[in-house]
Amino acid sequence: MNIAQATKTAIFAGILVASAHANATLLSFVNGGFEGYLGDTNNHNSAVPPGWTTTGGTPDTFDGNTNFASYTWAPSSTGGDFLHGIGMQPSWTESAQQLALSGLEIGKVYEISFEQAISRSVWSQTGGYWRITFGAESHDSALMAIPDYGVFAGWHWQTMFFTATAESQSLTVSAMSDTDGLRADLGIDSFYLGNPGENPDNPDNPVPEPASLALLGIGAIGLAAMRRRKVRA
Repeated sequence: MNIAQATKTAIFAGILVASAHANATLLSFVNGGFEGYLGDTNNHNSAVPPGWTTTGGTPDTFDGNTNFASYTWAPSSTGGDFLHGIGMQPSWTESAQQLALSGLEIGKVYEISFEQAISRSVWSQTGGYWRITFGAESHDSALMAIPDYGVFAGWHWQTMFFTATAESQSLTVSAMSDTDGLRADLGIDSFYLGNPGENPDNPDNPVPEPASLALLGIGAIGLAAMRRRKVRA
């Protein structure tokens, strides 16, 4: 790469960073720590914390001390409460959502990162993963194997990148089992939605290369333009 190319790349990266900072405060996403539930966390309480809405099944608010029915959990790196979801596809999926998150910039790449864990209760049968849907785009987290009774496998960070195709999009987290008809008990905490690399709790803080950001953004803008043309036709 010559000096002129390097300069252009640096300027482009600077524009992306400046744009990201300018739009960071517009996001209406709240309560990524799943805090604020005041009920019993050592039971299937069928309750999601403030800011979240149940969209499937009966997800619960648990904490690191939840231990009924042979569950073995521990606090995540940020501590406090977390969301518990049961996956048992295709008959049962527990999910929670935040509707119409506003202030998004079409074509901008956003990071979604979180900690995930799995536990084994007297009803658990298999491993699973979290499916994250932001707008029309979905990504699956890494698969977690079911642990032995009394064993907690720990919390593990997951990082995904989504490209906004609208100024307002909904976010859904869905618990998924890895085997149809078998139950997985999953936890999710420390949820972040914002600028890539700026999650203060994520020890990896990965940031996609500027070229990758540009390709993702261009692709999203093209898809949005195609949808607008179809609507007008």
